[in-house]
Amino acid sequence: MHPDDLPIGEQLAAYRQAVRSRDEFLAVAAHELRNPMHALMLQLAAATALARRSGAPELVERLEATRLTAERFVRRATVLLDISRLNAGRFQPQREPVDLGALAQAAVNGWRAEADVHQVRLTVRPPRQALVGRWDRVAIEQIADNLLSNALRYGAGAPVRVSVGRVGRWARLAVRDNGMGIAAADQRRIFEPFEQVISVGADRGGFGVGLWLVRSLVDAHGGRIEVASIPGRGTVFAVRLPLQEST
Repeated sequence: MHPDDLPIGEQLAAYRQAVRSRDEFLAVAAHELRNPMHALMLQLAAATALARRSGAPELVERLEATRLTAERFVRRATVLLDISRLNAGRFQPQREPVDLGALAQAAVNGWRAEADVHQVRLTVRPPRQALVGRWDRVAIEQIADNLLSNALRYGAGAPVRVSVGRVGRWARLAVRDNGMGIAAADQRRIFEPFEQVISVGADRGGFGVGLWLVRSLVDAHGGRIEVASIPGRGTVFAVRLPLQEST
């Protein structure tokens, strides 16, 4: 019997079980992907240290670029794990003091090799003073990484600028590109899962869940995400995070 021929109650039960099975698979896949990648990163770190001691700067540079690529694969696996937790309603931010300016600078450093490959000038403007909130560090790293990945993918090779500042009781992280832009009719859709802005010549690699994941992680912190865009002139994604825990 086809599932659509079952009574409504049984259909709902079958669909819920299918979703649970999918999320369990995603969690297992994320675990299986991350473990060997972590081992590879340890080997790369050891090889980089040996190259430094041997006085081989070109080899150090290549190994460091490879390590950054490996880190990106680990982040992709973490995306899968976060998706399964969010879908199951099990994601709870593990709050700790996080310096948003330092985190943004680290995120930019992590994407600099990718930006260099695409000849994109990637800059960061830090806050005037340290901006520390109680957030989930891994989640905020995911937010920054996904926004940077999106800007590099759709930014048409133009400069990408990251800025961090304070707006009242909010910390603000903004990523600006000068690329293809997003039509007003698409600006709501892009925050849905498996949605992408389609552009001829754009690198559309990835799961199509980056902005959905960003919005979900921001929501979990009691924050907000806004988009301002003019087609053909670029896009700004701005995340606001509360500087005190939500009650």
